[in-house]
Amino acid sequence: MTKIFKILFLLGVSLFNAQDNNDDKVLAKIGDKQITVEEFKIRYELTPQINRVGMKDALQKKEFFLHSLIAEKLWSLEAESFNLDTSEVMRYSFPALEKMYLRDALYNKEVKSKANPEKADIEKSIARMQYDVLVRFFYTQTKDSIELIYDDLLAGVQFDSLFASDPSNVENYYRVEFGQMEELTEDSIYSLTVGEFTSPIKSPAGWYIFYLDGFQPNSDFATLNDVSRNSKLRKVIDQRTLSKSNNEYYNSFFRNLNVKTDSALFWSFADKVSTILNSRASEAETDGVKLMLNQKDLQAMEESFGYDSLNMPFIKFEDRPVILKKFLHDFFFEGFNATFTAPHIISAQLQSRVKYFIERELLSRESVKQGLQNDPEVIQFLNIWRDNYMGTLYKRELLKGIIVSDNEVIEYYNANNNSTIVPKMVNIVEILSDSLEVIEKVLHQLDDGKALSELAPLYTKRIWTRDKGGEFGFFPVTAYGEIGRLAAEMEIGDLMGPVETPDGYSIFRLIDKEEERQSDVKPFDEIKDELKTQIRVQKLRNYFIDKTAELAAKYNVTIDSNLLSSIKVKDLSMFVYRYFGFGGRLPAVPVTNPFVEWIDKWKQNRKELP
Repeated sequence: MTKIFKILFLLGVSLFNAQDNNDDKVLAKIGDKQITVEEFKIRYELTPQINRVGMKDALQKKEFFLHSLIAEKLWSLEAESFNLDTSEVMRYSFPALEKMYLRDALYNKEVKSKANPEKADIEKSIARMQYDVLVRFFYTQTKDSIELIYDDLLAGVQFDSLFASDPSNVENYYRVEFGQMEELTEDSIYSLTVGEFTSPIKSPAGWYIFYLDGFQPNSDFATLNDVSRNSKLRKVIDQRTLSKSNNEYYNSFFRNLNVKTDSALFWSFADKVSTILNSRASEAETDGVKLMLNQKDLQAMEESFGYDSLNMPFIKFEDRPVILKKFLHDFFFEGFNATFTAPHIISAQLQSRVKYFIERELLSRESVKQGLQNDPEVIQFLNIWRDNYMGTLYKRELLKGIIVSDNEVIEYYNANNNSTIVPKMVNIVEILSDSLEVIEKVLHQLDDGKALSELAPLYTKRIWTRDKGGEFGFFPVTAYGEIGRLAAEMEIGDLMGPVETPDGYSIFRLIDKEEERQSDVKPFDEIKDELKTQIRVQKLRNYFIDKTAELAAKYNVTIDSNLLSSIKVKDLSMFVYRYFGFGGRLPAVPVTNPFVEWIDKWKQNRKELP
């Protein structure tokens, strides 16, 4: 059966192992921040573990990860001294993430905690689990078409003759197993007797009429042991009970609510989105490709609207209306894609998104009203994400300070006898993607023994490497930012990733390298740009190392090495997502790029202190 529909409820993941006695102990102190055993385990176990290069034992892996986390905390602390917590990112983008956790806390309190199955539902589920229902069905995309079929059946036309009259029905047979369908549809089918049919049933894909051919014992029910059978049963019951509880709360909360938007701003917004996507569609290699908006589009859109329009009320709540700028940042944080770019289709999608935003905003405000911003789990995870955001902002500030003057380039050229040093060269095979879903798929297939070179033509967005199985060819480690920096420290065969880059998430394997060497004499004008790049990358690397070591001293970093040795963690080469109550999904923890070079410099500086 190819057309049958199913509603999948993604209700969350369990983020914690069983508590251990050490979980509340402090593993590292960084100024007024700290990393507890619990936070370390959460971050370590929920981060894909394929990026521990050149390490022979578990302690090395843990040290590598802890040192990268400490660097992130140090940058976050220093970002506060630069007042980066008042930056545009923290004022407009971070709140979108914050509200996801607030809504999730509200969901746990108002929906999940009140989702208790009734005895009748349990008995019904046990009865249905024991046998399957064999059905045939009619499917149409329109209501009018299915009603014509229904009218014929009501008028006495035999199902078999009507079914056989259309060759397209040949595959429309289905074995309905308990829990596979949305509950109301399942109720309609399980209530039939042999030879009866349902009234038309609407689904996201179209319309259905089901006809009951018979019943069959569920083979799984007989073969599963009690534990497995009860687990399967409980999963379906819990899912459906949560769905009911969610619908009851949702319908009650939004009853009689009416919030307006500024229509002129909406249509201007819709026009700009349509223009961007149409431009992107003309550049796409094939029709029907999914077109996505990105952060550069946000910047372009903000420039197009201008200051005055961005600060106009867009969502007209009676209390604290939402200006257009805040809406846009939330919209881009959630992401948007489209396959069809006709203006009426885009505007319909955007109207749904505006409605969705209004609902989520009201739920977030209700969460704050109930004081759920003080929930310990909300505080814990928002602090983790805040440190990651602030650390990233601080690194961007450091980049601005790296300037290479013409005199520095000349001095470097002269010091090397009018030649240049060719930096270490590396060759990698890589997959680059904007999508964490794609990265997750790649990680699973790597675990199954697939090679990156097999997967790259299917998944990498770096077009010029696709035909070469993702292979770059030799390039200097001063190129490609984080990729070059990390490749410089890797051994041939090492796998690294996912690494967050400005272009997306990268997974790569080092397949060859050449050591640094001095090149032949070349005219200065011919190589000055190349020299400037080399000097800037080297200055940047040294500056990051020196500055992080300096911050470690400034904020008096301490590490409990004995405690680190005692921590037991699992290595997982997979992405873990957190699904939030009332909608939304994020990586369970932020992606933190490895950065450990600072630790040796910090230890050296400590030894040199009198």
